[in-house]
Amino acid sequence: MDGRYHYTACGLAIISELPIPGLLSAEHAGPGDLRVEVGDARGDTSGEERIRYVSRERHEDGTAQLTVWTASTGEHRFRYRDGTQFLINENATSVAVHWVDPLTPEDAAVYLLGPVLGFVMRLRGIVPLHASAVMIGSGAIAFMGEAGAGKSTTAGAFAALGFRVLSDDLLPLVEMDSRILAHPSHPRLTVWPDSATALFGPEDELPALTPTYDKRYFDLQSGHRFHDAPVPLEVVYVLAQRERALTGVTVRQLPPRAALMSLVSNTYSNYLLDPAMRAIEFDVLSRVAQDVPVRLVTFGDDVGHLFESCQRLIEWQPTEMTQNFL
Repeated sequence: MDGRYHYTACGLAIISELPIPGLLSAEHAGPGDLRVEVGDARGDTSGEERIRYVSRERHEDGTAQLTVWTASTGEHRFRYRDGTQFLINENATSVAVHWVDPLTPEDAAVYLLGPVLGFVMRLRGIVPLHASAVMIGSGAIAFMGEAGAGKSTTAGAFAALGFRVLSDDLLPLVEMDSRILAHPSHPRLTVWPDSATALFGPEDELPALTPTYDKRYFDLQSGHRFHDAPVPLEVVYVLAQRERALTGVTVRQLPPRAALMSLVSNTYSNYLLDPAMRAIEFDVLSRVAQDVPVRLVTFGDDVGHLFESCQRLIEWQPTEMTQNFL
């Protein structure tokens, strides 16, 4: 396969035989780091497979949302309940994708640019945070937290304020010259309709992410709101549960052990790790916790106050372990 489309994402040069919605087009020489092709990913592996992971999320008929197998030959197969499947080769240099009607390439891309690409990072020895990130000055600040904590909404608020976004979900961390660098993912920011309305105006101004999925996306390539190069990671914010009565923002420095545990709890594809991957993760994140401030941040529950809270967060220069902005 020669590949007709060239992209970059998460520090990888990607060559694909199909267009991948949401990726940043780029020209690059050579074979690329990762090749994506449409193929029969339904289990034509050459070795015996073992189940690596079965998701706890179940549908009414009892089937799992995601099942992952690893073959004795080193290949990995992802199968989603809707019929979408991916086959990743042993060296994480190629991904075959298969989907069924009425799904579309846009639906397949949601999986590809999330869990599949996250696992490709792991196979390559790269630790990705499950986090959004934005550029402040010459560095990045990251926001991580549980599902629904508001990672993408917070990144969207910074984008609306004119700041550039590196990621809204998948943030690879790479060590270079004794610095922790945050690599950009891809130039789309996805939010639910209510957040889209609060951040960017009426819901119908943002297109649907896929024809079968209600999330909306904001194209970060418009208005130069995407930062496409790695930058030093300056601070990590852990998003606490929003407080209804809070109209400002509260920030608290986490002690080293708590910081490390928060980082470990908020990495991407951590449910698929083998012992070698866990060792790499612990090694990298121990240095992140040592070199990068990790802080607990609490916003109010009103998205309308989020812009002001983000602006105050930018202006804050910490002099104490706890700071309140009301």
